[in-house]
Amino acid sequence: MNNRTKLILTLLFFTTLLSAQDNDNWDLLLNDVKVKYVYSPKYEALICKPKFGEKLEALDQEIVSVKGFFIPADMGDSVVILSHSPSNMCFFCSGAGIESIVEIHPMVEERWRFGHLNTDNYYEAKGKLKLNYDDYDHLIYILEDAELVKIIKD
Repeated sequence: MNNRTKLILTLLFFTTLLSAQDNDNWDLLLNDVKVKYVYSPKYEALICKPKFGEKLEALDQEIVSVKGFFIPADMGDSVVILSHSPSNMCFFCSGAGIESIVEIHPMVEERWRFGHLNTDNYYEAKGKLKLNYDDYDHLIYILEDAELVKIIKD
């Protein structure tokens, strides 16, 4: 094996290692769920019925990390929204699905930090993932007891 081949293999190894460390679970959140919409007489609207895949179900109630954009929501200081896409491309605007946003329930001591995020701040949150099968007053993904790990980009 020549030096160039060794260098390429070394770079591939470290790139793979860094990618594994930066796993923020979006691949599963976006792709390991099927969502169908059915009419609800109670809400007089279409509601989503998620069917989560096995890999996502294995993460239910586990501590996970997710990176995304802050989307303002009028839900008080105890709930914020993390989106896979910035606000001008969020699921309300671009046709992306409900699987592209996460409802964040911060720990009490973290509410102030989450409350000072600005629209489209790119941040990382960590907490216990709850897959929401049938509570239509909430999103299909909920991150409970969440902490703001860091603001990656203002």
